[in-house]
Parts: sequence; C-alpha cells; structure tokens
Amino acid sequence: MATIRDVARIAEVSIASVSRFINAPEKVRQKTREKIRTAMDQCGYRFNYAAKVLSTRRTQTIGLVIPTITNTVFAESTRGLQDEATLRGYQVLMVNADYDPAAEGRLIRHLLERQVDALVMTVSNPMGTIAGLADAINVPAVFLFSTLPDAPVSNVGINNERGGYDATAHLADLGHERIAMLAGRFVSSDRSRHRYEGYRRCLEERGLEHDPALVVETPFGLEHCREGVARLMDTPNPPTAIFASNDLMAIGAMGELRSFGLSVPQDISVVGFDDVTMASYVAPRLTTIRQPVYEMGRRAAQMAIGALSQNNGEPRRLILDHELVVRESTASLR
Repeated sequence: MATIRDVARIAEVSIASVSRFINAPEKVRQKTREKIRTAMDQCGYRFNYAAKVLSTRRTQTIGLVIPTITNTVFAESTRGLQDEATLRGYQVLMVNADYDPAAEGRLIRHLLERQVDALVMTVSNPMGTIAGLADAINVPAVFLFSTLPDAPVSNVGINNERGGYDATAHLADLGHERIAMLAGRFVSSDRSRHRYEGYRRCLEERGLEHDPALVVETPFGLEHCREGVARLMDTPNPPTAIFASNDLMAIGAMGELRSFGLSVPQDISVVGFDDVTMASYVAPRLTTIRQPVYEMGRRAAQMAIGALSQNNGEPRRLILDHELVVRESTASLR
C-alpha cells in the first residue's frame, strides 16, 4: 500500500510538502500541487480520511443550506463557495430547504450530526434560526445573501434594502407612479422583505402613493407568477411598472403579461433582481439588479474556513456592491 514517502519520492518533493498538500493544499504552490497529484495517481496512493478525522477532529467539510436548487443564483453562489473550499482542501455538503422555514432547522441539525466543520446558510429568518438552534450550533457559521448588522455570526451579501430602493428609483426616474412589487413571501425570505423595505422607502421619498393592492406576495418561481400578475392587473388602477423580487419572477411576469395583451416595455415596465444568465437572453432582455453571487459564495467559504483557523474569532459583516443593469424591459412612461 502506497505511503506519503512513496508519493514524495516520485514527486521529488519532501515528505513535509506532501503532508502540507494533504492538510492545507492552499499553502502549496500550484506547480508542486500538480506534481504531488500526479505522483499520487502513479503509485495509487489513497488518503486515509477516517484516520485524519480521528486525529484532527475535523472532517474538512462545510455544510451549506440553500433555499432552492431551481434558481441559478444559488447554483452560482454554490460554485463560488465550492471552488474556494476545494482550493483550501474542504468539501461542501449541500442541503436544499425548498423555502420551508420548518425544514431549515432540521437540515442544519442534520449537517451538524454529520460533523461538518462550519456552516454556510441562506435561510428565511437568519436571526430566528440562530436563536432556535443556539443549543446546537457549535461551529463557525456564515449567513449568505443576508447582511445583518446585529447577527451573532458572520454574514456576506449585498444591501438588499438599497437594491430594492435602486430598482424602484429606476422606474420612478422613468416617470412611473403606479409601481407594483411582485414579492417572494416575506416569511420565507428576509431578502425579499428587505427589498420591499427599499421599495417602500423609495415611494415615500418620491412622494408616490403606497397602494397595498400593488404589493403581491407569492412563492418564488416561474410557476407562481400567473396568479400574482393576475391580482395586480385586476386592480381598478393597474400598475405601469412591476418590480419583482428576483429574475425568475420577473421573467414569469413578462410571460404572463402577454396573456393580458400587454407588451413589455411599451405598455408596462418590469425590473428583476439577481441578474441570472437567462436575464440577458429573454426577449425583451431584462433590466435587473446584479448581485456578485459567485464572489459572495467565495467570500463565505473564506469566512467560514478563516474562522476555523482563528478559533471562531469575531463575526464579520461583508457587504459587496450591487449594480443596476438597464436593458430592454423598462422604458419611460408614455
């Protein structure tokens, strides 16, 4: 059975370098990493993972909780997190909560039972989740997509309230006064709630009426947009613009508006949130708020792994920049 001595001899590096590659690959130069991987394949070396767990009490895994696997924004953030974790010698164990607050706690406990070294979470109510699991969470934790100033754990994302404000302000700048919001359910997403708060603040600052009939909460996803759009368009004074909580909802709304004989943006403008890949390929191309989701996932992995080396350390809060991307789905009110 091949040993690290065999690997070192074939790769022409020191045993210490092989050991360092196994335990902290990010500390080994790329050229040396490649030589060691080639040597491992050549001699059939297999790392004894169980022995390492017993000796270090670490599993080299990060537990990841996401709300859904159907929205590519979470796929992209997961890719960023996994790329960074892999670089640092960690693997990612992912679970999907389906926007179900009750499922989140069960899944987090499941990950902790699997002895993950750290948690990265996108959950419906971050502060409530932490309070409800205070007895269980004994590893570094990071909230992803939520940036809360008073959170007892680290968090990384954008300023969702400001993003909601900027999306609404864009529509107001185009002359729209009846601006609706197609929102993901606030109980399922603090991000949606914060974007709504930005929407409300913009209306107030611009002196525009806040009509409760123009705010419709609906489950996330394309399939739920039909009813939400119908409710908005069946009001006595329908909106001339819609701000949707995410791009999938915005794209679904544009499709449903066609069934009402409305053209986007000639009859009604639509703004999304996230800037998923599909946003620039639909017709008309979607105006949206861009989140740097890959970078957010990468930074979350850095925070989680960094906290392990610092014996948890103080919680960090990282707010990345968002950007209004103006395309073809918005136009001046005629």
